[in-house]
Amino acid sequence: MNWNEIVDKVAGRPEVQAAFRRIDGMLEEFAAETTAICEVPAPPFKEHARAEFVADLMRRYGLGEVHVDEAPNPIGVFPAAGGAKGNAVMLAAHIDTVFPEGTDCTVRREGNTLIAPGVSDNSANVAAILAVARLLREFHFELPREVVFVGTAGEEGLGDLRGMKVAMRALKDRVARILPVDGGFGTICHRAVGSRRLKVTAHTVGGHSYGDFGRPSAIHGLGRMIAGIAVLTVPKSPKTTFNVGVISGGTSVNTIAPKAWMQVDMRSESAAELAKLEENVRAAIGAGAEAEGTEYTIEVVGDRAAGQTPAEADLIKLLTAVFEQMGITPVLRSGSTDSNVPIGMGLEAATISAKNGTGGHTVNDAVYVESMIPGVKTLLLTVLVAAGWGQ
Repeated sequence: MNWNEIVDKVAGRPEVQAAFRRIDGMLEEFAAETTAICEVPAPPFKEHARAEFVADLMRRYGLGEVHVDEAPNPIGVFPAAGGAKGNAVMLAAHIDTVFPEGTDCTVRREGNTLIAPGVSDNSANVAAILAVARLLREFHFELPREVVFVGTAGEEGLGDLRGMKVAMRALKDRVARILPVDGGFGTICHRAVGSRRLKVTAHTVGGHSYGDFGRPSAIHGLGRMIAGIAVLTVPKSPKTTFNVGVISGGTSVNTIAPKAWMQVDMRSESAAELAKLEENVRAAIGAGAEAEGTEYTIEVVGDRAAGQTPAEADLIKLLTAVFEQMGITPVLRSGSTDSNVPIGMGLEAATISAKNGTGGHTVNDAVYVESMIPGVKTLLLTVLVAAGWGQ
């Protein structure tokens, strides 16, 4: 299949050119929609208000089957011509942020740049997929395949891709091409960096630092565990990493700590290397606990599948042809995104984006609204081609 020829044909259709001209004049609409979404707080595990807000927008833009599931994910469907089901395209953008409850999410505008916690990651991409829904309805596109729109909850951090996991359990037999929208415009994330995250808790009797000196310490036990982890060797290719990112515990400076815990992050592009690393980390934890004389427990708090949609797969060729049609040579990359879930299930998925910005995961997160014009054009063209329109 020659995807460049197909994309050229679709892009040249009068309906698509008319939609592109409409997008050229949507900068203020993009700014307003992105601002409105961002200013509805969506802290980790508390995304309900934003989920309902996005669901209301889906209804306003004419999507069907709109509901908020248990994740909570807002979901809506642009139906296929004739009501056909299955082999659907999924367009998803995560609605959650990394910022705690109480963070001021008020958007300020400097020229055509919007600045606020979570405005680029990922409110702008949520606005972008909603714009595609609007354009499909406004220009009366009749698609051979339905398009399922999802605002995923729990993509960030210890959310552990919760929303996409819930969505894929429900939709796995309905969707065939899955396109999460996240990151920076011009990239195709088709290699899923897998991760395993552990919470390790050390337990001891504890006691007085002077009177009970010599008793095992939960904090010292963690220290021995961390020292054992720190000297592990991992391959550079496939890239494999580990990190002890959080430690906590103890009661006072002069108390032998009865309890302490840490969180360990392990990542790899290879499922086999990730499993090997986890085995070695668990061994280091056990050895450290034994050396100190502590008890310990391990809880898995994160599990993201590793894998890839091969570069030679139809979906990646399709995406590459669309980017080239837009005058862009895409960068193929790896990452940890909502694509991990369908890739781990053996489905075709890749993460793209409809915007550029800077300062992700900081309170000065910023999105360049002008970048959404070519970004939304690319997203719309991708959906039309992936759904089989005009071919």
